[in-house]
Order: sequence, then C-alpha cells, then structure tokens
Amino acid sequence: MRIDSKTVWILRKEIKSVLRSRWLLLGFIISPLFAWTFQGMFLGFIVEQAVEPETVYITLDDGGGWGQILYDAIDTQVALENANLTDKLLLIEELVRVERSVGQSLWDNRTASVWLWIPSNFTQILETTNHSTIQIAVNTGNFRASAAAARLAEFSRIKINAIQIVRNLRIAWEVPTTAEASYGHQLAIFLVMLTSVLAPSPYVSKSFAGEREKHTLEALLVVPMSRLKILGAKLAAGMLLSSIYSAFTVVGIVLYNWLVITRATSTVPQEATAYIDLYSINLNTVPLIVFVQFLVLLCAIGIGVVISCLAKDQATAESLNNLILLVPTMVIGILGFTGSILQYGGIFGLIVLAIPFSHAIIFLNGVLSGTATPIGLLGNVAYLLGFTIVFMIIGAKLFEREAIIA
Repeated sequence: MRIDSKTVWILRKEIKSVLRSRWLLLGFIISPLFAWTFQGMFLGFIVEQAVEPETVYITLDDGGGWGQILYDAIDTQVALENANLTDKLLLIEELVRVERSVGQSLWDNRTASVWLWIPSNFTQILETTNHSTIQIAVNTGNFRASAAAARLAEFSRIKINAIQIVRNLRIAWEVPTTAEASYGHQLAIFLVMLTSVLAPSPYVSKSFAGEREKHTLEALLVVPMSRLKILGAKLAAGMLLSSIYSAFTVVGIVLYNWLVITRATSTVPQEATAYIDLYSINLNTVPLIVFVQFLVLLCAIGIGVVISCLAKDQATAESLNNLILLVPTMVIGILGFTGSILQYGGIFGLIVLAIPFSHAIIFLNGVLSGTATPIGLLGNVAYLLGFTIVFMIIGAKLFEREAIIA
C-alpha cells in the first residue's frame, strides 16, 4: 500500500480523532492501572490475613529417632500454641496425623492444603550423610496454606539443625501440577485476557458503527482513495491505543509489584521471601506479557471490526462485542487461572482450543512455567495471528461492501 498525501491525511485524521476522545484515552490509561493497583492492594490485604491458622496433615513413616523428634516437636509446639502457652510460631489450627495413602489421597483430591511427609528413610539418610529431606505438599493458590507451609518448613529446619549443627534438613516442595505458574503470573494471564479483549470495544464500535450512525462514514467513503487505506488508518489508530494500553500495563505491573513487596517486607522476614516469590511478577517476563497482550488486542480489534460492520449502531456493536467476547474470555480466563487448559479433552477441549485467546494463555503459561517448546510457542502465536488475519480480511470485505452500499 503506497503512502501518499491522502493516506497521510486519513491517518492523521483518525489519530487526531482518537486523541480528542479524552474519555476513551482515559479509559485505556485507567483500566490497566486500576486493575493492577487494585490487585496489589487486595493481595496486601491477603498477606495481612495470612497469619490466620491453617489445618496441616502430617505423615510419619520414619521408624528412626529423628523423624519422631521432629514430629514430637511440631505436635508439642501446636499444642502449646493452641493453649496460649507459647509464642505463635506455626499458627496451625489442627495437626492431623494420617497414613501416607490417606495423605496422598487428600492431596490428590485437593482436600488437604498442606501435607507434610517424613519418609521412612529420613533418619538413616540423616545419620549417614548429615542431610535429609522431608516433603511438604502445599496448595500455592491458598495464601493461608502457603504461609503455614513456609512457617512449618522454617520451624522444621530450626529443630533438626539446632540439635546437632552438622545436620542439614532439606525441604522438597510439591505444588499442584495444574498450577503452571506462580499466583502473580496466573493473575497477569487472567488480567491480560479479560482487560485486553474488552478494551478495544469502545473505539472499534465508535470508529465504524458509530460513524455510520452519525452519518459521517458516508462522507469519508466518498474520498477518492482505497477503502483498504481508510480501514488501515483506522486500524493504525487502534494500534496506537493498544500501545498506550500496553505501556500503562507495564506501569500497572510495576505498581503491583511495589505494593506486594512493600506489604511483604512488613511481615516476618522468613515469610517475606515466600510472599514475594508467590505473588510478585518477574519483571524479566514483562516484555513477553506485553507481546502477548498486543496480539490479543489486535485479535480483539479484528473481531470487533467484523461485529461493528454488521451492527446497525454503536450501542448494538458494543453490546454484541462484549457478549461475543466476554463469555469465552471469562471461561478460558478462569480455566487458565485455576490450572492448565490443556487438561481438558473431548469436544469441550476442542472448543476451548478453538478460541484464539486460549493460545495466548497456553503461550504465557508455557514460558512462565518453563515447560514450553519452541514449536509449541510458534504454533500458539501462529494460530493467534492467523485468527486475527482472517477476521481482518473479513472486516475488509465487509468494509468494501459498506462502501458500495453507501
């Protein structure tokens, strides 16, 4: 497409139209800032509530002395704390001893949020090598469980290591296999999906159906230039808005991290690191998040163009756009927040994978968890781009039809 004076004129017109829409710009700025800041403040509240007691299941398979010493120390500490006879170090509401098979079943069914297992060879390995390992299974999606597990791990280290300084207790952490990324990254994925899909709706509806409703589209279509150039100018203005949205998403993530870290550092030192690791977002992953968000925004704009070209007025376009995009986005957003969307099979699994935004979730989850393959990532990006291109072409055809009718 050759860029001539008319192309520059229509491009400047569309950009000026966008920049004059103060409420639209304000929405693109406030939306990501509010979403991330609110979540940061909310998680700060969660951190404050993390001192509430939690039920812990424990399995003692070790037949030697060290396993029994550790179990007795934990059991005694819990009893003294519940009787208000000592400082609150563990904050365990109830310590339930179970067989390993029962503990594993409770963990598999997600009934147990924290399960500590002292293996049968714990004492033997400890006395032979001067270090041994206990396993703590914790549901990282439960903030109280995560805090309780961190306290339990630190208490266990102190009790074993303090008895004889050469002892070295190691903790083997187990988290749900469906939690492919930390809470912070899962939150990022959910917010990217929800806000990015819905953000372009007001602009796209106003730029197409809105202009038709105000009878300004007809005047634009009689300009002696390609309809694709007109469409391209409108899409360029939409990309400018998308860039503004992405930029303030970065600002929102930085604010979110600052709120989480500030609140976490006011807690017990040994818990602060666990809170930060669990809830914060690694800033090294921000470019990746912004990249996927930009693809999602483009895809949402492409779908919005088709809807807006078919709708009779701006209100109808916005309503249809929100209805068509919100339901599947909420479904896959919740699925992605609670676990891997690849775990679903059958017809439902195929329907989920057919939604383009599902591949953005898979892409982010795969990279953030370190389980992705280059072929898989390229496939996710290719599907999302392909879906976007197809809808852009459909939108262009509808826009051409719009010109003929006008």
